[in-house]
Amino acid sequence: MSKLRFGIIGTGGIARAHAKALGALSDQAELRGACDTIAEAAQRFGEAHGIRTHGGPDAVARLLERDDIDAVSLATPSGLHAELAEQAMAAGKHVLTEKPMAITLEQADAMIAARKRTGRILGCVFQQRFTPAAAIVREAIEAGRFGRILHANAYLKWYRSQEYYDAGGWRGTWAMDGGGSLMNQSVHYIDLLQWLVGGIASVQAYTGTLNHRIETEDDAVAAVRLTCGGFGTIEGMTNAIALGYDRVEVYGSDGMAAIEAGQLTRYHTRAEAVAPTAENPKPDPNLAARKLEAFRAAHPDWRTGHPAVFSAFITAVQAGKEPPVGGTEGRRAVAVIRAIYQAAGEGREVTVDPGPGAV
Repeated sequence: MSKLRFGIIGTGGIARAHAKALGALSDQAELRGACDTIAEAAQRFGEAHGIRTHGGPDAVARLLERDDIDAVSLATPSGLHAELAEQAMAAGKHVLTEKPMAITLEQADAMIAARKRTGRILGCVFQQRFTPAAAIVREAIEAGRFGRILHANAYLKWYRSQEYYDAGGWRGTWAMDGGGSLMNQSVHYIDLLQWLVGGIASVQAYTGTLNHRIETEDDAVAAVRLTCGGFGTIEGMTNAIALGYDRVEVYGSDGMAAIEAGQLTRYHTRAEAVAPTAENPKPDPNLAARKLEAFRAAHPDWRTGHPAVFSAFITAVQAGKEPPVGGTEGRRAVAVIRAIYQAAGEGREVTVDPGPGAV
């Protein structure tokens, strides 16, 4: 099939990751253009990547009117995703948006409606789903090797300086960031958690701004009730100086797994473990490493990170099918986070909005 020709909207830091991903997929895609409301930024990006760019107030319109671009990726502040996605799909372009898909459920639903109305493909960047560790754990859960899921946790303990929030003026604002440590940073791990265990039904929570001068939260904790009936927790913060820790854990009646910084650090099931003895009563400490080694041997061409997300999106567009992380999937993490904000604000348990048509 012919290569999918991309334009990138927004030329900030994450746009470089998009360009790099497309460069790694030269057999599937080609980066043709980019745009930014800041003309100088667009020009610098174009020179760095050897592409034609557009800058200024009408930059997006000029990029979208080009007939040599089939799809766009959104690398803008989160609060602009919905408007730009609708505009791009109306112009006949497929859309892959950075996380979060949107900052409100109303925006997410409007994007999904635009996808149905225009027939264009809509995807969301959640690269944590594309690691070998995530694939191993997801397959084990689906195969029932962990038994009944009883408990699951997502932890993100990162650090962001005040300078980080001050740069650009949009981070840590409700209007453009849509939230703080949950919506911007923890969203990847919230998505991974709910995808692995089959969804989150309700939450109770605390959120606060403890160490930064921002509108939104820099620390949050939530107790969650899983759709399958189990319990769990979500913790997300950007106050963890010199720590930098992220982890997703799943515990079942017959096994457990932990993914830390994208790596499978723990894995145990009754069926796969060596039978414990009096001399060796603990689970096999090397099973996780062996599972990873076996997976990589069986999938030598497995892609991770942004290249994996772009590759899956391109394949979906060419097949005319929904991508692995389409609009409905992208909405789920937003729904969980919005429920956490509501629960913290109202001091009560809040049901997670399952979305239109859900039962």
